[in-house]
Amino acid sequence: MMRRAILPALLLLAACDSPAKVAFQDASIALPDDPVDLPEGPGRDAVLENCTACHSPSTMLQQPKVSAEKWESIVGKMKKLYKAPVDDAAVPAIVGYMVHVQSLPESEH
Repeated sequence: MMRRAILPALLLLAACDSPAKVAFQDASIALPDDPVDLPEGPGRDAVLENCTACHSPSTMLQQPKVSAEKWESIVGKMKKLYKAPVDDAAVPAIVGYMVHVQSLPESEH
């Protein structure tokens, strides 16, 4: 009786070794242009090179005003948790830029 149960189980396991039949296709999407541009300021190039692949200028400029220490933490979280390809050497410039931009009057954003 036990031998009869083993054969179907072995057949099921053997089927697990077959390659998956999945076909991936290339796809592309067109994202809308962001009408907002980042204001000039020290560190702007670092932000453009490291942050705009994932974040639009509008999104960055709408963030709550926080301290430099909090921005360092946020950038660290992006790198560690989300694996953002942010250059370590650019972090101080990114943090400085975000603090600078957040100190500007709303009319200059």
